[in-house]
Amino acid sequence: MTPKENTTMTNVTLESPLVGIAGLGKRELTVDGRSCLLGEIALLDMLTLRGDATDAGFVSAVLAATGLALPVVANTASVGEGRQLFWLGPDEWLLKLPGGTGEAVEAALRAALAGKHFSVVSMGAGSTTLSVQGPAAADLLSRGCPLDLHARSFPAGSLAQSHIAKANVVLYCLQAEQSYEVTVRRSFAEYLFKWLCEAGS
Repeated sequence: MTPKENTTMTNVTLESPLVGIAGLGKRELTVDGRSCLLGEIALLDMLTLRGDATDAGFVSAVLAATGLALPVVANTASVGEGRQLFWLGPDEWLLKLPGGTGEAVEAALRAALAGKHFSVVSMGAGSTTLSVQGPAAADLLSRGCPLDLHARSFPAGSLAQSHIAKANVVLYCLQAEQSYEVTVRRSFAEYLFKWLCEAGS
């Protein structure tokens, strides 16, 4: 990870919300003698999707456009080929995509869902994702998050909307107690990154 990550789309330069942090990269942090790595998965494209999960046509159209099955069970996710589709509510989902692919996927969704009641909105650079990996990952997050992150309560594949310190987040578990992704609004990203660094110092 470099201190500054840019991508140019139609003459607009996007920057990580953490670009102002000197020496940004993966930080090795320690909690009670165990370590973990904190970093950023920068410049992902994100879309919010709304629609009727009980409409078979809506469900099949989302699958056709994204390659992901629509999660209809609370706090679950569909993942594949670098894409993630998170359940946020009975009629709302967050679609996370590799940078530079959001425009094409949004167009595919609009075409597949034409004639149906739906909403697709690009979040632009409004959020980013932090990565926390290692033996102390759950312990670090638990210093500011009220969720029980033990494997029996929050196993791999678990998803939750919660908060860490004063930042609202979407927390996704890739490996129980070992690997998490934290999606946070751009305006809170630097605060949360620094808070986690202090919590693991």
